[in-house]
Amino acid sequence: MSSAAPSLRLASAAAPANPWPVSVRLCLLPALAAAAWHVLLLAGYLLPFGGDPSVLVCTAKGSAGRWPYEAISIGFGRDGFDGQFYYALARNPWRLHGEPLDRPAYRHARLLYPALAWLLSGGGDPVRLLLALPALNVLAAAGLAWLGTLLAIRHGRSAWWGFLLPLVVNVALPAMRDLTDPLAALTACGLLTAWLLRWRAWVVFAWAAAAMLAREQNAVVVLVVLAATLCHRRWRTAAGLVASLLLLVGWFAVLTVAYGSAPFGSDNVGLPFAGMLDHWVRPDGFASTRARAGQALGMLTLGVQMGLCVATAFFRANRSVKLLALAGALLAVVAGPAVYGDEWSYLRVFYWMPLGVWVGSITSGLRWPVILLSPVVVWPCLMVERALRVWLK
Repeated sequence: MSSAAPSLRLASAAAPANPWPVSVRLCLLPALAAAAWHVLLLAGYLLPFGGDPSVLVCTAKGSAGRWPYEAISIGFGRDGFDGQFYYALARNPWRLHGEPLDRPAYRHARLLYPALAWLLSGGGDPVRLLLALPALNVLAAAGLAWLGTLLAIRHGRSAWWGFLLPLVVNVALPAMRDLTDPLAALTACGLLTAWLLRWRAWVVFAWAAAAMLAREQNAVVVLVVLAATLCHRRWRTAAGLVASLLLLVGWFAVLTVAYGSAPFGSDNVGLPFAGMLDHWVRPDGFASTRARAGQALGMLTLGVQMGLCVATAFFRANRSVKLLALAGALLAVVAGPAVYGDEWSYLRVFYWMPLGVWVGSITSGLRWPVILLSPVVVWPCLMVERALRVWLK
């Protein structure tokens, strides 16, 4: 086994790795740099709004200033965006919710983000939540960089490849709307890292449980890792993953009984490519030259990611990494029109794709896939530029 770039397949048969022998300084610097970059993006986005973090909640204009959004001073369109539901849940994630949540059981299934915000805000304080929610997303970006640094160093790469991981996964975009995606991407990456670096079974279980409570779709990542553990006969780890799946099933059962409806979003899945086609033919899709350019650029970005996922199948990478990338591409194919509403949605929902490609590239000793992923960093910068342009007018 080469000391510069050890094979993941052989590494998985080695003794369990301790996540801490790598120099703390080597991991800390990329993580701090990633956090600083995301804070800078958020600051630029908030500048036109006087630095008011309540704009990140994206509450509907008619709801701003009214319970449970009495601390919100800036509304966001007629209907708002999904961040408002997680803010409302974070006020008290331990009770049932009705209005203003659009689908209470579905939103409540993603418990981890509002629960951590509730804890960080000292029990759901409405003002502190305005900072707790974006702080968690910044910490998620730093955590992704830390995990990426561990993987990069383990495979003979520079620690600064870890800094690129949250950038190519594009967690900055959902962080601008207080969404769950940065935390969901972090926990999915944590689960994959724990498996690849052979961390202890209870650590794998913790990451798996967190991943599914952050976003239920991460159950696919758990199943991918579970299949790998069974192939390698790591029975304790497999048992922990099965236990995490049972935990999710139990949580879904509790929500179904409590709310009287299953916590699923049926409009998120449709016929193959139907969501993509709907994105092109909708009446307002070509409202302006700038909108047409943004639409083409967004779909091109997605197409490149899907192509790279197919290419990852030919990398010298662990099979679980390849399966994760292909699962992300499949999710993009069957995603429904609701997911393809605009670039804010489809460029942050399919985080399995850039995550799988990045890990496959780093562990295979390749650079070009990460280079091809990198243009996605333009999107959060464009959103900051758009906000500043409107402000300057």
